[in-house]
Amino acid sequence: MIAVARVAVLAVAVMAGAGLALPAASTAAQTVDGALDGIERPAAPGDPVRSAEIDQRTAEIGATLRCPICRQQSVAESSSRIAREMQGVIRTMLMEGRTHDEIEAYFVEAYGPWILLKPRAEGLNLFVYAGPGLAFLLGGLLVARRIRRGRSRGEEERGEPAPPDHLRRADRRWLEAAIKGS
Repeated sequence: MIAVARVAVLAVAVMAGAGLALPAASTAAQTVDGALDGIERPAAPGDPVRSAEIDQRTAEIGATLRCPICRQQSVAESSSRIAREMQGVIRTMLMEGRTHDEIEAYFVEAYGPWILLKPRAEGLNLFVYAGPGLAFLLGGLLVARRIRRGRSRGEEERGEPAPPDHLRRADRRWLEAAIKGS
């Protein structure tokens, strides 16, 4: 009988941890926590589902921020002390219910816009996004212009007999002068 009671308590605990509790029980939990529909409640210290969700969101936000020490790695990738502290700050802010944008704004205010691994497309940062495309177009225009110039020169020279491919003009003139002089 005691074993059955332990199994039942364990099953209820697993269902509650996995979010499978009855609707009435979840409504009561929301009422007790003071949470309203649609508003995320802070993570309970022993809630494994909520804790896993916060860990995942911490890693996602950390992947968008640059480590101040490493600079080539995100906060999520870096093993530096400051990156670990930043992840702790992100986790705390998520537990408080802050959004991704609010957390990003906090770090931009503290460190400046360089802390973002992907710069925002505004102001001078537009050159980061538009520059490669403009350089590609400019290069294409220069190549097209060169090709057209080469074709127009070829059309001008068509009036003269075409020299053999392996002889250039100077070589041909020298050869003709040598033949006439001998």
